[in-house]
Amino acid sequence: MIVKERNTVIKSIRGKLRVALVFPNLYRAGIANLGMQILYDLLNSREDIYAERFYLDVERSVETRSPLSDFDVIAFSWQFELDAVHILEILRRSGIAIRREERGQVVIAGGPCCVNPSPLERFVDAFFIGEAEAGILEVIDAVRGREKGEALEELAQLGYVFVPGVSEGARRVYVRDLDAYFPVAQVLSEAGAFGRSLLVEVARGCSRGCRFCMGGYIFRPRRERSIAKLEEIITRGIEVSKPERIALLGASVTDHSRIDELAEVLRQLSLEIATPSLRADTLTRSFVEALAESGQRSITLAPEACEQLRYAVNKDMSNSRILAAARLAAEAGIRNLKLYYILGFPGEGEEHIRALADEVKVLKRETKLNLRLSVNPLIPKPHTAMQWFPFPEPRSLRQKLRTLRRALAGCASVESESIRGAMLQAIIARGDSRLGEVLERVLEYGGGFSAWKRAFRDANLRMEDYLGAVEPEAELPWERVDVQVDRGFLLEEYRRFREGRLTPPCSSRCRRCGVC
Repeated sequence: MIVKERNTVIKSIRGKLRVALVFPNLYRAGIANLGMQILYDLLNSREDIYAERFYLDVERSVETRSPLSDFDVIAFSWQFELDAVHILEILRRSGIAIRREERGQVVIAGGPCCVNPSPLERFVDAFFIGEAEAGILEVIDAVRGREKGEALEELAQLGYVFVPGVSEGARRVYVRDLDAYFPVAQVLSEAGAFGRSLLVEVARGCSRGCRFCMGGYIFRPRRERSIAKLEEIITRGIEVSKPERIALLGASVTDHSRIDELAEVLRQLSLEIATPSLRADTLTRSFVEALAESGQRSITLAPEACEQLRYAVNKDMSNSRILAAARLAAEAGIRNLKLYYILGFPGEGEEHIRALADEVKVLKRETKLNLRLSVNPLIPKPHTAMQWFPFPEPRSLRQKLRTLRRALAGCASVESESIRGAMLQAIIARGDSRLGEVLERVLEYGGGFSAWKRAFRDANLRMEDYLGAVEPEAELPWERVDVQVDRGFLLEEYRRFREGRLTPPCSSRCRRCGVC
């Protein structure tokens, strides 16, 4: 695969530690991933390191067309559960042993899925737990000039690195001050998911505490960049990277405490502004007008469920607030509204699906916007208040999807990811070390759901055991990783879900969850 890029780093390899940055999914997704941009910029800022990139569909390095086997360190960015199999696939096709004890190179994994390293621990030498800016250079220095065994012992001394067979556990590390660093010389490509866009992270973490959201827990506490720093990043980024649009990133961009000032900065640009999902209750007229003036014609909101269940999952957002946000968008010239929903929350019945459909019909009637729903199964994630709940029953999910599609025919389109794919995500998300054998067999059998069923059978394991409810008293395989959120807090949130009780958002004086 040959693509035209801007800001690719080209160095001589002589005398440098060579690091392969591998995104185990398609180039289109990887080039639009902020974590990869940060790693690439940080590592290549050092003259003694040369970081080059690989993707699932790019088998030799983008920069020098070198094979993966030429590199001293192989670092995978594990963003999505199903990429666990891709990691093994990439190693195997490169002629590198997938078992950690059978190879000489150090293989590291980082990214959100590493908060449960168990499924990959027989393959990956070390797991980086946390945010790259807070320790990746120290990780590389621990490896440099050492034999593999010695390097792993050094890595285990870093409290935020989990080394299977050496470490007892690891504790997440994170950046305190987001203003301290951000990459402005980003690699841009028309082939990326956002096109040639400058990625601008407005804030990190979330204060809202939705009980199903792993990101909302593992990226605590919420931090935001100052308006002065954001203006500097945008100005320098446009100068250096020459993007066609600005993509604003964050768990909720409109939660920024000075969102209207940011809107004024954006209005000075002659570039399109793109954003991920926005919070309906913090969407302001000035911000949505800035989006529309830039040429944006679509926005995304995430109601997640009907109003009753929304409160149970700790999303304190009324139907009236969602409608007000949709009206703001329509009045500003936005024409398309995408809505994210989750199916299968415990206790969800047909009456909740009908209520959800009724709420969407009101949105359509009152705003005349083109509505598109993305409706996907609940995936219980580790380190969340819903980690103890079962994966929803597939037959019930299919029936609810049929009900919703019939109810919204002619009103809104309804799309959903594969239920079987969601099941596999749930299995990996809460998997233990025994799952390593399953992953290895799936690789051997060629992938697909039938390969997974065969792999489980041959490993003498049952899918159902990974999809069912978990007792709150049970010891969990991912608790070796300390994300700094107290188990007692998660248990309390688990109980509050059952009782339908809200928990207030985090504040600077809050000490509930343990992170602060």
